Amino acid sequence: MPIVKPERPGGSAESDRPLRILIVDDQLVVRGALRSALDKLERPILVIEAGTGEEALGIMQNAQVDVIFCDIQLPGISGPEALAHAYGVAAERPFMVLMSTRHTSEFRVIGQGIGVYEFLAKPFKAFDVLNAIAAYDRLRRVTRTLLIDDSATARKLMTRILGRSQFHIELHEAASGAEAIRLAHATDFDVIFCDFNMPDLDGVETAGNLLRLNPAAQIVLISTEQQASMVRSAQFVGAFAFLKKPFDASDVDAVLHDAFAIKRPSIAKPTHAIFSNEEAVRGRGGAAKAVGKALGGAGVA
Repeated sequence: MPIVKPERPGGSAESDRPLRILIVDDQLVVRGALRSALDKLERPILVIEAGTGEEALGIMQNAQVDVIFCDIQLPGISGPEALAHAYGVAAERPFMVLMSTRHTSEFRVIGQGIGVYEFLAKPFKAFDVLNAIAAYDRLRRVTRTLLIDDSATARKLMTRILGRSQFHIELHEAASGAEAIRLAHATDFDVIFCDFNMPDLDGVETAGNLLRLNPAAQIVLISTEQQASMVRSAQFVGAFAFLKKPFDASDVDAVLHDAFAIKRPSIAKPTHAIFSNEEAVRGRGGAAKAVGKALGGAGVA
């Protein structure tokens, strides 16, 4: 059975209501610029404004909001302090974006510590705001994910890592390439994490068959090794990325952002994932078919 994260605020269960957005900034012109950008959204929205940290904290504690754009430096308590007081121990938090005219690594560290998604440097443009909303939407959409590894211990560990992703993961597991192919006949997966070294069908062979069934899937080959020949094989077969074990949730998030063409947040940690070049990605369909034919459909049930 798939492991599905609980529905997040603003998810499909509440798609019939307006998106509730809190803007926190002591400057009226900044709040106006944010409102103007948000007006470009082709969807119902409810915008709430606050000019101080105390006012914002009161709203956060008494109303459910989906997205928060919050200035760091405010009269009274700061933006990060208000966010930490409101959501510091909460299991589910709104999608939070910090803003400031100052560009410092300290602010980024503060943001990471309280679960902020992004940091916007003032002055920002309308598309920066719209990009943040687009990221919010994709993170809360279900991402059908297949995890393939012949080691039950490895699958258990990677399940925990995927569970810490920013994305809403619906996780299915397979212990072999043949089992993965059977699952792929029934489900179109968005993302597939596949171990490189497996008995019978290895990761490259499995990826070729899976892409033949679902060319739109984004396949990430994973291994404890990172030899150049392995990376080239992953690129040839049409894999989207190669990820060396051990990895953490920040690596998963980097891969998923790129897989769905979402700009990675500026406060995200660097990743050691290796991404296929554009030519390899464009050629994935042909490569997958070639591998599938060469294997004669091996392992397909």
